[in-house]
Amino acid sequence: MTPPGENSRNSAPQDDNKRAALARAWVLRFSSGEHTEADRLAFAEWLAASDDNKRAYEKAYSIWEALGDVDGIETLLAHRDTVTEFRPRNSMTRRFLVGGAMAASLAVATGIGFLLMQPAPTETLLYATATGQIETITLSDGSRVTLGGASELTGEFRRDVRRLELVSGNAYFDIARDEARPLTVHTGDVDVRVLGTRFDIKTRPDYVAVAVDHGQVRVTSPATGSRQDLIAGEKIVSDATYGISEVMTFDASQELSWRSGRLSFVDAPLRYIVADMNQYSDRPIRLSSTAPGDLRLTLSFPVDQIEQVLAGLDAAYPMAVQSREDDILIKQDD
Repeated sequence: MTPPGENSRNSAPQDDNKRAALARAWVLRFSSGEHTEADRLAFAEWLAASDDNKRAYEKAYSIWEALGDVDGIETLLAHRDTVTEFRPRNSMTRRFLVGGAMAASLAVATGIGFLLMQPAPTETLLYATATGQIETITLSDGSRVTLGGASELTGEFRRDVRRLELVSGNAYFDIARDEARPLTVHTGDVDVRVLGTRFDIKTRPDYVAVAVDHGQVRVTSPATGSRQDLIAGEKIVSDATYGISEVMTFDASQELSWRSGRLSFVDAPLRYIVADMNQYSDRPIRLSSTAPGDLRLTLSFPVDQIEQVLAGLDAAYPMAVQSREDDILIKQDD
């Protein structure tokens, strides 16, 4: 006879184990590039079913990313006692080879009931962060987007296309590869088209910056007709007047530091620095008409130390920083 309460004590761990197995299966499915429209629909429903599912997927994805960087992981996974050795095709990439070994070692055949194929409805997307908030979002296709403070992302996913628009702020995109459904991000005066890669976009009133962390993207400016293809480590800046700049290199530790709550600038105008500060400042920071907005500075600081940084600028440069009840005003020092 089962002791009273025994089933209830065991049910939660069993549910967690099943959820973790499903999450690993989803990660592998999207990483392999062999997912279908029905898979995407099933994943979207599973992800929306509970916060526990979202957390399980985030954890499984993090583990998957880490495994791809471990030397010799293919051999380790392929020779576990309970696993038949995985023999990939010679043309497989290292990432997919790891995926194949994981498929065996994690027993992906966990009885996922994928939905029957059916016409895909348009999926409307809308995400926004508050001032000071940095948030990572998992999309229905397995992609992940990290939004900076005071940022807004909209878009739609359909059977044959994925479209996003970064309305304001900045975002880091980790896009699941889908050759049948390229993804385009529109922002400012440019379109960024990808199949699957990792890149960063920062949009401001007078410019847009695109920096590629991994893979390749194509940046086009419909207004000027200019275009640039970028690979990892390359960056462009675009504005409505001059279009897309020449390709530049960048330091990822500085360009992408905002994701960990740190703002970094190298020889940047004060007006650009203030624009970034305003994504995280409790009070709006304003430049008066006399402020040295073009003063170029090199700075790096946590987002919770903005007022200390402004006080330092007040002391070190010919500017006055006035802390008022509703805002912070920067003007020329008298």
